[in-house]
Amino acid sequence: MKDTPPAASPPPRRLEEAGAAVGETARQLTRVGLGDHLCLIYERFEEQVAALVPFVRTGLERGEQCVYLVDEHTAEEVAAVLRESGVDVEAEGERGALVFQSTREAYLRTGRFVPEEMLAYLRELERQALEAGFTGLRIMGEMTWALGAEPEGEQLIRYETLLTGFFPNSKVVAICQYHRSRFPPEIIRDVMRTHPLVIYGNEVHGNLFYERPELMLGKETAALRVEWMLAQLRRVRADERELVELGMRLGQQAEENARLYEEASEAVRIRDDFLSVASHELKTPLTPLHLRLQSLKREMESGPVACQHRERVIRVVESAEAQLRKLAALVDDLLDVSRLTEGKLPLTWEDVELGEVVREVMGRFAQQAAKMDCELELVVEGPVVGRWDRLRLDQVMTNLLSNAMKYGAGHPVRVRVEGDEERGVLVVKDEGIGIAPEHLKRIFGKFERAVSGRNYGGLGLGLYITQQIVQALGGSIQVESEPGRGSTFRVELPLRPPES
Repeated sequence: MKDTPPAASPPPRRLEEAGAAVGETARQLTRVGLGDHLCLIYERFEEQVAALVPFVRTGLERGEQCVYLVDEHTAEEVAAVLRESGVDVEAEGERGALVFQSTREAYLRTGRFVPEEMLAYLRELERQALEAGFTGLRIMGEMTWALGAEPEGEQLIRYETLLTGFFPNSKVVAICQYHRSRFPPEIIRDVMRTHPLVIYGNEVHGNLFYERPELMLGKETAALRVEWMLAQLRRVRADERELVELGMRLGQQAEENARLYEEASEAVRIRDDFLSVASHELKTPLTPLHLRLQSLKREMESGPVACQHRERVIRVVESAEAQLRKLAALVDDLLDVSRLTEGKLPLTWEDVELGEVVREVMGRFAQQAAKMDCELELVVEGPVVGRWDRLRLDQVMTNLLSNAMKYGAGHPVRVRVEGDEERGVLVVKDEGIGIAPEHLKRIFGKFERAVSGRNYGGLGLGLYITQQIVQALGGSIQVESEPGRGSTFRVELPLRPPES
């Protein structure tokens, strides 16, 4: 073997341009591996380079020894192209990973071409590469040497046929390069019949015209030839089916990608809406609180506080406390969402009388309901005692009642508590704006609303948290509503906690 040639002077412009001509072939050659036998049918040097560069680079990356058999071009020219593509030719040559050989060193080692001797030489090269620690052997040979007196056409085809039987059980992959316009059509025809894979027109083709060695060597029977022909028909149809199935899978994937894109876009929209509403809702109690405290501070700094200011101070403090409670409630909602997302909503189980909890909540809302002109009505059908979390039950009633008053302002809100031996039932009904049918399924979603956040405040978390609490208590919540005719929320809870 020859050593790797030394660095040459800058290659001609044609070589520089050819070195950049690595296109589709590069991607397709990554699917080629040890045991494959290819031929390259080319007419321009750029087509050689398009296969040469990715073939060698892939082999080096996979730890294979790469041997290039030169004839039409010099080793210096080929090395220059590889350098232009980023291959460290000198370093790879020093470690024996990149080797250049001439025609006479390979095909004509004994002075004449003998297919069996060349095949034995390939086996020896494979053995040496594996013993040297390489994962396999990768060969690319220029076949223009065969245009001379040696070999005869039949010998060349016999050699290619023998190779086809050698490669499948080897650690070798090879590309035989044939210049289409320089070889007789009969040779090109037979070359295509002896290679399972053909590189032509910047594409790696599964060769439809490939024939097994016994066919090429004239050992076939009529029955064998018929079987081969039928197999080719089946192969074409199988390829067609595979393309159809691939197209269907791509179509399904496109639909799935479109769905995921829509979901992601909707999630971004919901997030942006939430951030906008959250910033508004969190600032709403802070602004009047700040103004009232500033006003109170100025009065306190202006001089001694007169007795007549006592009532004003009390009102300001009460207003501040109300705003702080509202702010704390918003923060609590956000904390609950965080806990629910992590699956860590704490529950404290105790015996609770449902009607008592409902009365307490309605009592707290009495003053606010009067301001909103919402008459509160309560019907309790006997004591309903269950084992629940009192604070979370209070939270459920609070969310449902505040929701009913918000969207049913100026109309009565009716609450009913009832139960039987197995469950307690809480019903909250308003006569407000109602919910459109298309929104009924999503109102329990996180940050979801059935109306504009500009017209109605809130973070869009109340019903989401309510549903999660009810489900954690082992119950269920349903809603019935029509636009303009109000909404009815019905909560059903088992009297005993679920075993889980």
